[in-house]
Amino acid sequence: MNGDEADDSEDQAGAAYVFVRTGASWAQQAYIKASNTDAYDEFGLSLALSADTLVVGTPRERSGAVGVNGNQADNGVTNAGAAYVFARSGASWSQQAYIKASNTEALDNFAESLALDGDTLVVGAPEESSAAVGVGGDQSSNAAWKSGAAYVFTRSGALWAQQAYLKASNTGELDFFGQVALHGATLVVGAHGERSFATGINGPQSDDSVSDAGAVYIFE
Repeated sequence: MNGDEADDSEDQAGAAYVFVRTGASWAQQAYIKASNTDAYDEFGLSLALSADTLVVGTPRERSGAVGVNGNQADNGVTNAGAAYVFARSGASWSQQAYIKASNTEALDNFAESLALDGDTLVVGAPEESSAAVGVGGDQSSNAAWKSGAAYVFTRSGALWAQQAYLKASNTGELDFFGQVALHGATLVVGAHGERSFATGINGPQSDDSVSDAGAVYIFE
């Protein structure tokens, strides 16, 4: 929090800036960096804000940690990605959690998309490659290259834990499932590379004849 902004020694490390408004006047409240700042991590490429909680995505982060508050020091997994949760008390911000996928792997770009509503956080990893379908499937497979996934985390007090691992109902290579939006108990996940020829709602998902047609999946 609020470190030396003049230091330019880590190219494309990234930062987040918090501004607050009083009346018609804005002022900077905080300058935020990752707890494991590194060159080319691009901290701040995605953001989500709900009340006094801020989540900052770093899809180029490279640690091999899994889950919540794992080891941040390793840099052996290219573009694995991470999300950082910050909480505000009064006018002061502090880091609350360091979040990774439950199946961290290179090039998954975890946290390229974020959605936050109260104590629920959804993290999109549109280049994750498992062939699982639906909710809670097998995360260990890499048989569907860049099919994409979304991860749901919930908070109890100040503690975060993963609640669900989500895939499309018709997982396919290069679907890029993982652009997320959240409102209450409804989650929407976009897959801009999905290729079925279906139209409207709940059409046939099995055909892959229309390149990059795209689809949206709604979860409750």
